[in-house]
Amino acid sequence: MKEKETLQTVIALLVAVFLISSLIPFFTGSAKALIVLSGSMTPLMLPGDMITVKSVNPDELEVGDVIAFRDPGSKPDSFVTHRIISIEERDERVFRTKGDANEEEDSFKVPASNVVGRLTFVIPFAGYLPAASRDKTLFFFTVILPACLIILDEVRNIIKYSNPASTHKMKLDQKKTARRVSPVVLGKWLATLILISGFVFSGIVADNQGKNGPAVLEEENIIENSGFLPLVYVFMPDNPEHRVDIDHWYGVVPPADTIQVTAPENTPVVVSSAPYILPVFWIIALADVNPYLPGMAGVVLYTLVFALLLFPLWHRKSASGKRRKRVRPCRLFAQWKRALHIS
Repeated sequence: MKEKETLQTVIALLVAVFLISSLIPFFTGSAKALIVLSGSMTPLMLPGDMITVKSVNPDELEVGDVIAFRDPGSKPDSFVTHRIISIEERDERVFRTKGDANEEEDSFKVPASNVVGRLTFVIPFAGYLPAASRDKTLFFFTVILPACLIILDEVRNIIKYSNPASTHKMKLDQKKTARRVSPVVLGKWLATLILISGFVFSGIVADNQGKNGPAVLEEENIIENSGFLPLVYVFMPDNPEHRVDIDHWYGVVPPADTIQVTAPENTPVVVSSAPYILPVFWIIALADVNPYLPGMAGVVLYTLVFALLLFPLWHRKSASGKRRKRVRPCRLFAQWKRALHIS
């Protein structure tokens, strides 16, 4: 029992350290959370997504990085998140930027002093939460009411445990209940669900996945999607700065459709493609590690989600007070002999 409590304490401490280390940059100002309002960076980020940007030394920025900067000629608290397409080296670095979904580059130049940070993560649709909180009815049912219920429950517990005698009695009752009721994981059911759902999602991904691995681009390249799901493709040259030479180096191909991509002839790249079941930003980040990782991650994620949705099938609570003892064959034979009066 002590080992179990120690393990739970260690896990809780690790989670707390992770959360604190993740939140510290937001309190110190080195990281910001921004809400996407326009579709200029579609499909990397969509309107309503929330993005996080982290402050960076402008000298470390490279062509191809996605940066957030103060919008020139707009409000001071308004920002633009676009991709760097070229850099001018002056006393202060100047960046030319462009939205991935825009045909033309931005009409202005971005000095290094206006750069807020570099894109680090995208959380799909999280930007709708602040807007939803402005709805008074929704805010009441999602925030105020649950908070009131938690406070009332805490007050009830304080009143309950204020009497030492009743506290001791309740602790004894809780120990008895813990002995009688214990969670049980039905391993065979869980393994069966994971195997079946993993097999199904692997088939879906394989049926909707394009070519992966090393390739050499021609001047005009056709990306074809013969599956029934949208397809995300990513071209990764050896030098990331050459990505801007490929128009477009990543994108989404609708089902049963094709997209033409132009590039400098004989450009060696690594191709990664996967069904559009994960956010495009996540697929690009995973493709940078391994071209086959986006498809594998999609299978794992949706298999786990499917297993969690069917949680009642593989999780039970054992309410029996005593476990049935296994009767050994020799003891069972002795009982039969006594019952039949056999000497």
